[in-house]
Amino acid sequence: MRRKHNYRIGLLGLFGILLFSSGCGFHQIPPGSVGVKFNGASGVSHQLLRPEVVWVGWNERLIIYPTNIQQAVFVQSATEGDKRKDDSVQASTKEGAVLPVDVTVSYRIPADTESITQVFNTFGTPSDDPDHPLHYIQSNFVRWATIVAVNDVSSKHSIFDLISVHRAQFGPEVKASLAPRFASWGLKLEDVLIREIHPPQEIVNKIMEQQQARSELQRVNIQKQQAVTEAQTLIIDAQKEAEQNRLLSLQGDQALALKKLERRRIFTERWDGKSGLVGDSVIPRF
Repeated sequence: MRRKHNYRIGLLGLFGILLFSSGCGFHQIPPGSVGVKFNGASGVSHQLLRPEVVWVGWNERLIIYPTNIQQAVFVQSATEGDKRKDDSVQASTKEGAVLPVDVTVSYRIPADTESITQVFNTFGTPSDDPDHPLHYIQSNFVRWATIVAVNDVSSKHSIFDLISVHRAQFGPEVKASLAPRFASWGLKLEDVLIREIHPPQEIVNKIMEQQQARSELQRVNIQKQQAVTEAQTLIIDAQKEAEQNRLLSLQGDQALALKKLERRRIFTERWDGKSGLVGDSVIPRF
């Protein structure tokens, strides 16, 4: 009897070990995440599991997807990002030059059945780390999709444009190129931030020379415009002065004529009807 009892205990222990090693048991879905079960016989379940403790059977696998915003950081600094080394995106320009670019991609997995199913069907589960599928997605898909999108945009612009005049639209253009690909995977692209561009020093020097030349040309154009404005002002002032002199001249002639008329009126009023000259009966003109 004792042997049978020990045998049963041994079988139960072995069964428990097998269940534990096969992943059976209670698993917790953390906050900010959803879970989906994959059954070896029926496939992936379409029922989303919210943050809770769930039972996972011997023929099942629980896949957990974080639904909060994730950030994929690809920068030159070794203190940020997934890789402790230069992980910036190498962007090719219109001239064929290569610019290291610091990029941050913000994205998330929408917490709905359709998106989660689409993500699972697209990427499956990584065999080396099935409990963290997002690490696998970010390292093997988000990274390379970002590199392609950045180069797709940078190849249409010159070095000078990317660093200066088109700097502000670099990120939005990359986002517009990257968003459809993310949507096809079931991911929601929130934003693309171009944090820093690291041009070689010789390119920086050339850009500074171009800026100085443009500034000098702008200064010369301003001086030219000022000279034209001053010349036009002098012409206008001269025309005004000539017009004033003409009006003053007319006023002088009119004053002289009025003076003569006034004197003639006074003389007429004072005339007594007698000619001032012998043999002349006409009122003398004064």
